[in-house]
Amino acid sequence: MFYRPILFAAVVLFAGQSVHAAQEPGSTDGIWHPATAVLGGQEFPKTVLDSIVLKLTGEQYAVTVNGTPDKGTCVVDRSTLPHRMTITGKAGPNQGKTLLAIFELTDNAILRVCYDLDGKEFPKEFKAPNGTTHYFVEYRKELPTGAELTGRVLSVPDSDVIELQTDDKKTFRVRLNGIDAPELEQSFGTKSKEQLASLVGDKTVRVVTQGEDRTGQIIGDVYFKGDKSADSDDVHLNVYMVANGFAWHFVRVAPDNKTLAESEKQARDKKAGLWSEADPVAPWDWRKQQTEKQKEQK
Repeated sequence: MFYRPILFAAVVLFAGQSVHAAQEPGSTDGIWHPATAVLGGQEFPKTVLDSIVLKLTGEQYAVTVNGTPDKGTCVVDRSTLPHRMTITGKAGPNQGKTLLAIFELTDNAILRVCYDLDGKEFPKEFKAPNGTTHYFVEYRKELPTGAELTGRVLSVPDSDVIELQTDDKKTFRVRLNGIDAPELEQSFGTKSKEQLASLVGDKTVRVVTQGEDRTGQIIGDVYFKGDKSADSDDVHLNVYMVANGFAWHFVRVAPDNKTLAESEKQARDKKAGLWSEADPVAPWDWRKQQTEKQKEQK
C-alpha cells in the first residue's frame, strides 16, 4: 500500500498542469498539497496527506511521499466532459503503470481528480465508493515564497501563530518565520501569546510568505503599523517578538538570520521578557523533554 499515495499524488499534480495550461498559462508551477483523498470509500488520514509534497515546473512534475520520489507523464483529452487523462509512471515505484482519470478545476481553484487504479476505464463521476478501485483527491496550491498577503488578524491561536483573513474572505493560518515562542504550557508562554494578541489582534497586517510547514501553516514574515499613522514605517513582528524577549531566534530553521540573532542577544543582555527568568528553557528543548516523558510513561 505504501506506493499508492505516491501514484495518486503524481496523477493529481500533472492534472493541475493540464487544466490550467489553457486558462492561466504557467500558473500551476509551484508546490501542491492534498486537502482530501478517498480510496474505495476510505478516507486517507491526515498523517498520510501531510506526507505528500508535489512540485510542478513547466511540463515536469515530481512527487515525494516521506522522501520517496515518483515521476511520470500525462496525456489529456479535453474533448469530453469531464476532461480525461491517461497517466503513465516513468520513474519510481509506479514505473510502467497506467491509470485512467477524469478531472476538473473548481471556481475556488481546487483541483479535483478521480481515476481508476486498474487503468481499465475512465470513471464517470467524482466519487470513490466502496468496492471500487477508484481514487478521488482534491488538491490546494501552496503560495509561492515571496507572495504577499494583507488582511485582518482574526485570532491568535498560539504564541507564534496568527489566523489571517484577507479582503476576499480567505483564511490563512500563519506561523511567524524564524522564531519559536514558548509553548502555552511553558513559563512565559501565556504572556507571549497575550503580547502577540495585543500587537496585532483584530488589526491589519502584511505577510510575506516563506513557504509552508507540513501541517499546511504558512510560514511568514509579518509586518504591522507601530502607530495609527498611515505613513509610519512597518514594524517587523517576528523581530519585535524576539527583541523584546517574547520568543527565541529559531536557529535551526533560520541559521543565517543575523537580525534575529542580534535581536535575541540584545534581549538577553537587557534581561527582557522571558530572559528575566532564572533559567528559561527553549521551546524546542521543552518539546523534546515532553516527548521523552511520554515515552517513559508507556
